[in-house]
Formats: sequence, structure tokens, C-alpha cells
Amino acid sequence: MPKLTPETVKHIAAEFHECALADDAAASAAHAAGALMTQTRRLVGIEPGVTQPPFGYPTLLAEAERIRARRRRA
Repeated sequence: MPKLTPETVKHIAAEFHECALADDAAASAAHAAGALMTQTRRLVGIEPGVTQPPFGYPTLLAEAERIRARRRRA
């Protein structure tokens, strides 16, 4: 996948949002968008049934067990 450049971000901002971005703001936006796209590609390979919601019951139980184990060691 081609890398999103600051020039492309500036063009999109001007074309769709009618605003001008500074060079450093465009570079930051391009970097953040690139990181997001990289993570999105990694998430595509994960099966939906494998992941749990961040506050799902199994996740809460596992966190409670980690806290108990940490307190026992202290």
C-alpha cells in the first residue's frame, strides 16, 4: 500500500474541508493515518471470535485474577 504523504493530506484538507494545513500538521496527520492503516491491516487477520470486548466478563475475571496474584506476591 502506498504511503500517505503530507502533500496528499494537505490536498485532501483543501479539497474536502476548504482549509489549509501547515506542513508540520500535515506531516503529523499523515504519520497518524499511516500508523492507523498499519494496525488495521494487522487486525484483519484476527478471527472475530478470538478477541474479547475490553470490558467483557472473561476479561474482567482475568484482570481480577492478575490483581489477586500480584497482591499475594507482595
